[in-house]
Amino acid sequence: MNRKRLPFSCFLIAILVALCSLSTAIVLLAFGSLQTEVERTFGEPHPSLGYTQKLWFQALLYAHKEQLTTPLNPYAPPQSFAISSNEPTPTILIRLAQDGLISDPQAMQVLLQYLGYDTQIQTGEHYLSPAMSPYQIAQALVDPSNLLIQFDLLAGWRIEEVASALEASGLRFSAPEFVAAANQPLANFLPYPRYSPIQGLQGFLLPASYRIQKTASVDDLLRQFTQNFDTTVSVEIEQKLQQQGLSLYEGIILASIVQRESVLEEEMPLIASVFLNRWRAQMKLDSDATVQFALGFNQDQNTWWTNPLKSADFSIDSPYNTYLYTGLPPTPICNPGLAAILAVAEAPQSDYFYFRTACDGSGRHVFAKTYAEHLDNACP
Repeated sequence: MNRKRLPFSCFLIAILVALCSLSTAIVLLAFGSLQTEVERTFGEPHPSLGYTQKLWFQALLYAHKEQLTTPLNPYAPPQSFAISSNEPTPTILIRLAQDGLISDPQAMQVLLQYLGYDTQIQTGEHYLSPAMSPYQIAQALVDPSNLLIQFDLLAGWRIEEVASALEASGLRFSAPEFVAAANQPLANFLPYPRYSPIQGLQGFLLPASYRIQKTASVDDLLRQFTQNFDTTVSVEIEQKLQQQGLSLYEGIILASIVQRESVLEEEMPLIASVFLNRWRAQMKLDSDATVQFALGFNQDQNTWWTNPLKSADFSIDSPYNTYLYTGLPPTPICNPGLAAILAVAEAPQSDYFYFRTACDGSGRHVFAKTYAEHLDNACP
């Protein structure tokens, strides 16, 4: 039986149709792999995206995948990046590029829109780094826990007070955890010879205004506080303390007493001179602040610093009671500010051995060379 042959043109059309079908299948198969790869790398697209928009974004993200997942500088330190209220996303992205945090604002814009992050960026001060990939930066921008908070570590606070203030700031650890960690040797955070004999961090959490992450660990914060001390309290200051006859640790102990005994910063140097004179003469320091430290937390007054002190308080048997024991207490009694440390390091020469609060309510002190003068300065 004879079969009719198809015209050659029909044969070509059939071949072309077959090839087109095969090409479409290959394209669809390839695009399916592309979608899978994009979703594995960046996650699912935001539900608000239309089908065509989703496919378009996925194609762009695939093309920029390496750029969006690679940090600009793996060794760069973190930096602060502030975002103001109602700031347009394109402006934010341009500033990120200007600050060297990302390289392509347009690719970043696609990523934010794909994930739905463009409407979720958190206002405030962020903690970012070129060592983060643009994808990690995108995640950080919408994470409230990545925002920096301001923490004011006040001069004169003892470690327990620092711990309570940090806990109240909403950080992810308790006050007891912070206090326990602060009992570590200082060399764990500042591994330098001048700190090697110092046990515990009391006195070395430098008072200042800090920007800290809500996700910071206890050790992160202790490292931040102590490194600020190391940067601020220079070797030159230590040398000045040595010229006063004090080691660095002795200088910080005395500065902590000066901090608690002073109301006005301008009086700190003269108060420091009184304590130095008494210490050199091997007299007891007779500091009320050391008695307050020895007493610990006062439940009735809800404070670590009992005031006023009662007569019986001065009899507490503690190495911190400088009314009973000659010399410096074993450790600092608080974290002194730079002004108190400099007051000790640069204390002027004086003939004063006594001081007491003035009677006018100004917070000032009156100074005396002799005990008889000191008694005469008492309030009527």
